[in-house]
Amino acid sequence: MKETNSIPNVLDMVKSNEIPTEIRSPDATLLMEPYSPLENNPLIINRKVWRLLPNYMPVSSDIQNNLHVAKVNSTRETIEIKDSEAVSMMAYVRLVHPGATVEEVIRSELERTESETGKFKDDDELGAYTMYLYITLALVISKGLLSLER
Repeated sequence: MKETNSIPNVLDMVKSNEIPTEIRSPDATLLMEPYSPLENNPLIINRKVWRLLPNYMPVSSDIQNNLHVAKVNSTRETIEIKDSEAVSMMAYVRLVHPGATVEEVIRSELERTESETGKFKDDDELGAYTMYLYITLALVISKGLLSLER
């Protein structure tokens, strides 16, 4: 039986300073350097042209415990996802808009969050949350759950 890999709650990773210095796709394409200036983050720079395709099948969901399990189509690897925003962005690409640009996925998640929690209090809060979403999306891509079309 294959070992289960995971995407932890990304906010917990941010709080405990466990975000990797580099996030790459399975084919070694640099996606993000979260601690570097924006120009070192290809996922952000290319947000209007890079497209995302689903590369997973849901296996199970335990909403009460915020634990979702998916199987990567290309590798058959099982991934536990403990981040609700990651699951929401994955579902958007799989169910609503396969082939969405990175920007469309991030915008959709921002709109969903605002509809559930209200407007962000200021630009700093919006910017921090947007960066969190980019890091989360980069981690999802790095595990192979979403395929990147450049």
